[in-house]
Amino acid sequence: MADNLYERKVTGPFAALCGGNSDNSGSAEDCLSVAELEGGGYAVRDTKLGDGSPELRFTAAELTAAAEKIPGFVA
Repeated sequence: MADNLYERKVTGPFAALCGGNSDNSGSAEDCLSVAELEGGGYAVRDTKLGDGSPELRFTAAELTAAAEKIPGFVA
């Protein structure tokens, strides 16, 4: 199994996670797409940029630690 997260294959579809700021119509402006990686970890990209968005990759622990810093986040 690849130790480098960027060498791992995306195993599932990207799912959009939206929330946070809203525009004047009430639509959520902050959206991320997240997909699981083969062997563990996650690929994250910006939904506003579509399929061509660059990916950031995180271990489960890294992604959880980042999410816990968001005010109001409940795991």
